[in-house]
Amino acid sequence: MIKSNKLKTFIVIFLLSLVALFVFMNKKAHGNDSVEMILFYSPSCPHCHDAIAFLDKISPKYPDLTITKHNVATKTGVNYYMYYKNKLNIPGNGVPVAVFGDKYELGFGDEATSGKVYTDNIEELINNSKK
Repeated sequence: MIKSNKLKTFIVIFLLSLVALFVFMNKKAHGNDSVEMILFYSPSCPHCHDAIAFLDKISPKYPDLTITKHNVATKTGVNYYMYYKNKLNIPGNGVPVAVFGDKYELGFGDEATSGKVYTDNIEELINNSKK
């Protein structure tokens, strides 16, 4: 009886593992992996509010995009900011800073200028994730 229960448990775990592997491989094959961009912002920064509004506006267009926002007025946010500032050699201490993999955009002008840089980098991230 004990051997029978162990065998059943093994079979169930094995089948669940196969299903999980199939789902994972199918997701990879269809390029449905989420890509991430990071936005460092300050609640008191008007340019940050413009960047956030722009990202909120375009995000429905990019279902595979995860936008992670870090408030630099918090300890956690400033720690992440300093990590990326050092990693990417970002000059100064200004925000907003949008990070797209190993690229960044410092500041936010308007939709025609900075917005175009954002969308170009987002599309590049998404396209590279499908390769």
